[in-house]
Amino acid sequence: MNFDRLDHLTWLVPVVIFLLLLKLVRRSRKNYFAHPLLFYLRGRLRPVLPLVHLPKLLEYAALGSLLIAALDPVLPSADYLVMKQGLDILLILDLSSSMQEPMDPRGAWLRRRLGIATKEKTRLDAVKEEITGFVHKRHSDRIGIVVFSENGYVVAPMTVDTSYLAQYLRMVDSKTLASEGQTAIGEGILTALQLADQQRRSKGGSKGRLMIVLTDGENNTGRDVYMAIRKASEAGFRIHFIGVDVEKARDAPQLIAAVQATGGNYYDVRNAEELQKAYVDIDRLERGTFYTKERIAHVPNFYPFALAAVFFLSASIALKAIPYFIEIS
Repeated sequence: MNFDRLDHLTWLVPVVIFLLLLKLVRRSRKNYFAHPLLFYLRGRLRPVLPLVHLPKLLEYAALGSLLIAALDPVLPSADYLVMKQGLDILLILDLSSSMQEPMDPRGAWLRRRLGIATKEKTRLDAVKEEITGFVHKRHSDRIGIVVFSENGYVVAPMTVDTSYLAQYLRMVDSKTLASEGQTAIGEGILTALQLADQQRRSKGGSKGRLMIVLTDGENNTGRDVYMAIRKASEAGFRIHFIGVDVEKARDAPQLIAAVQATGGNYYDVRNAEELQKAYVDIDRLERGTFYTKERIAHVPNFYPFALAAVFFLSASIALKAIPYFIEIS
């Protein structure tokens, strides 16, 4: 904990010292009354217990709490549980070998024939570029990232921190799953479902749940993709396919029909109009409610000390209403 107004000590300390000295002077001038009866009763009078000074101690505690509050204490950072309304979006990114193919295969072939050395933009590059821009626009949604090739892996759990997600998206490349090469879309969807189960909503049920599968649709291994799509649909997820040449995949019509049955669709990453329609469709989804932690820097923290001062002062006043704690000289 830090203090923003330590400069207040320059006048608070003299004021406190003055008040204490004033109290001592008033106490030294206090008049006393003697009564002959006290001489006969002094043998029967019990010694005063230290407990009788409790109201005074509480007054000093109240003064100390007020002094701390006046120095404006702040916490460097604090985590708060915040309720938000938004979508649960799971990005499922295909890292199979087919995603490493150039976006323009014919153009890449011609450039190689002509000896033009250039870095070709791959399908993965195109998908990552588009989805990173999408993530930066989703300020109130929880987004998680799952990657897959022959198996599915969680890269980032669902969070509202878009800069954190964008950083992990930049780190994902062709070397992430270099030891795998085939495409198991079903594994990616089922891994995303498992992540969603671990981060269940507290409210909102199945509202606003979406999976975006970023792939070229060449499913050739792993658990049955149609079973995975059905399970996701039963869990309340719509599924969108965003990719390159999905319609050219071997069983593309069946795949596209399966995702359309969930309320989703297929959009080509090369078609700006289709992508804009995808974003409009996503924005139309009914939002659910969830809780998320937010870290806030430089949080004022004088309230506990001010409340403590009120409590100590109230307790002192309440104790003085009891005859035992009344000071008699």
